[in-house]
Amino acid sequence: MEKRVWMAVVAAVLMVFGMAGLCGVPSASAAETTRLSIVTAGTGGVFYVYGGAVASVVSKNVPGLNMTAESTGGSVENMKILAKKQADLATTSADVLYQAFHDFKNSKHFKEKVDVRALFNMYSQPHHLMALAKSDVKTVKDLKGKRVVVGSPGSGTEVKTKMLLQALGITYKDFTPEFLSFTEGAEALQDGTVAAAFLGVSYPAPAVVSLALTTPIRLIPFSDAEIATISKAYPFLSKSIIPGKTYKGVDQDTQTISVQTLVVCRADLSDDIAYKIVKTVFDRKKDLDQIHSAFRETTLEDATSTIVPLHPGAVKFYKEKKIIK
Repeated sequence: MEKRVWMAVVAAVLMVFGMAGLCGVPSASAAETTRLSIVTAGTGGVFYVYGGAVASVVSKNVPGLNMTAESTGGSVENMKILAKKQADLATTSADVLYQAFHDFKNSKHFKEKVDVRALFNMYSQPHHLMALAKSDVKTVKDLKGKRVVVGSPGSGTEVKTKMLLQALGITYKDFTPEFLSFTEGAEALQDGTVAAAFLGVSYPAPAVVSLALTTPIRLIPFSDAEIATISKAYPFLSKSIIPGKTYKGVDQDTQTISVQTLVVCRADLSDDIAYKIVKTVFDRKKDLDQIHSAFRETTLEDATSTIVPLHPGAVKFYKEKKIIK
């Protein structure tokens, strides 16, 4: 993929940050500043944009707090980083969070419980299955015998990809898996070194937008029967729609699978800081909505339906807003 196209997308995102007035530094002196970090995912996905916006709005509006967003391999790596106390907050998908907190004994990724607390739900994250428009890959079954991007190691994309394929009776033995990031996967697809790529990311995904600008693509739909089979095996995976015209050349709605995403934190994050972060995010929602359409799915009404306990600082805010009793 031409680097200038991707850089243009990044530049556009950064311009929006500036226009929204979110970039800045807290007025407190360095000695009074508490530094926090939020781990996200690769730069070609929405987690990175979302986490960066949260970090910026908190740093700008909460005196004494300076939060930075860090690019990572994704949800699995994020949970491991929090477990090691190498970061304070993380974006994650519900399927990985469930494994890390509830089902760690049966997970290959986690040897013990990752003690985290939820701050709020973010948005529903649809699973993109993408091929070139000229490709003969038109259904999930067409992946057999092909070379397919399944997500980067330690990412929620790879975890969900393996889950949904197993539910459909397809394993990595049926094709050649390539463990690449969103951006790397899009580049491999354009170069013709892979036949298809999975991306667990909200729309519009920067990596997909960039690819579609230069190369005709196709989004592969899941049938009603396939979705029913997947949801029966994994109840936290549900039907979702990627609207037509989200990406250049893809005019029809695409039926797919999605999972809820969340912002979580270490259990030992102070109540005061957790409260200020959640309050600032919802107080500045109008600004955040300008950054990415995913923020429009972040609502007070849906913020508290989480699969792990809410942080006490978050509970205080939601009680003030009468969202919970």
